Amino acid sequence: MRQAITILKKLKNLEENHREIPIYVISGNHDVSYSASKRYGGDILDFLQDLELIHYLKDSYEIVEKDGQPIALVAGLRFWGKKTPERLEAFCSENKNALARDDIPKILLLHAFLEGTVANYDITPYALNITPFDYIAIGHYHMKWPTNFTDQANKIFSSGATEHRTSAEWNHPRGFITVKAEKNGGKWAINPTFISYEVREKKLITKDFDLTTANEVIRVTRELIKNNDKKEILLKLYLTGTLKRGEYSFINLQELKKLAKHALYVDIINHLTFTTIKLTETISDRDAYLEVLKNTFNIKEQYRDSYLALIENIIRIAEDRDFTQLATKLLDDFVEKNPDAIKMPEMGVEPQKAKPKPSTKRAKAVKKRRPSKKLDSFTSKGGNK
Repeated sequence: MRQAITILKKLKNLEENHREIPIYVISGNHDVSYSASKRYGGDILDFLQDLELIHYLKDSYEIVEKDGQPIALVAGLRFWGKKTPERLEAFCSENKNALARDDIPKILLLHAFLEGTVANYDITPYALNITPFDYIAIGHYHMKWPTNFTDQANKIFSSGATEHRTSAEWNHPRGFITVKAEKNGGKWAINPTFISYEVREKKLITKDFDLTTANEVIRVTRELIKNNDKKEILLKLYLTGTLKRGEYSFINLQELKKLAKHALYVDIINHLTFTTIKLTETISDRDAYLEVLKNTFNIKEQYRDSYLALIENIIRIAEDRDFTQLATKLLDDFVEKNPDAIKMPEMGVEPQKAKPKPSTKRAKAVKKRRPSKKLDSFTSKGGNK
């Protein structure tokens, strides 16, 4: 917030013929929380407007004046996402009288993805070109658009983000657009110019650890961050290599990022993998299993033969096409060696059938004939007297 106030004050105090340059702002998808705005009676942009540093447009427009004369109409819609086309159409309908004037250029500020910039766009160029605006400054897309300004018929422009947010954007220029509007044949002709500027230092470091441990990754990463922790630098680390199984969870990347005290942004991309079997043309199955036991599961040497025998037996059973026959043979062998383990009825002797339980009524009658003091308290239906 302090940075924003400092920058806005400088822009406000820039004077051209001793006149202030007004700053018009709309909210984007990262700027405000609408639920919080309602709860607290405003947002951060309202605060900047209260300080008279900006003109905050919320689906509204203002007439810009110079020496008491109108020189432009500036309209702005807040971020609406997929609802942008319908909200824009409604805005133009509600303000058709103001937008019908042609004595001043009409400018629209919009925050939406335009078709042709991303796959999942919010609005099409056609939907914007049919509006009465002469110049449309569109945000949300982080890069300059279009890449060149040679199309005289185009009236939609994006200057892109003021800073690089990801390394994918590092090769794209950063800057702003100045626009000169002139009346030509009853219409306003727009002449935009893109002015680039230098941005913060950026550094991309790739570190390959080969076969390593979690402690070694943490130690080296700490050193890389410490040695490159410059003021306002954008730092990105790519970590590659192989870790032993079980050590992966000991690397807390979020805690490592916090070690940077001066960098504006630190990102750590983790491409570390677990140990794998070395692929060779001549390796035997036994050597492959030993490689897994040694490097993946870290089994001590004195126990590897026992585990190897277990693996081979499991594989032998699993690969047998007639598993039922094998299982039956194993069971027969077991019964032969342990005849008392399973009791089976003798051949030709029919097992005794269990005697049927007496019916409920029969059982109650039997209970009544038995001499018992407890039965005196029951009726023939089983209820209490």
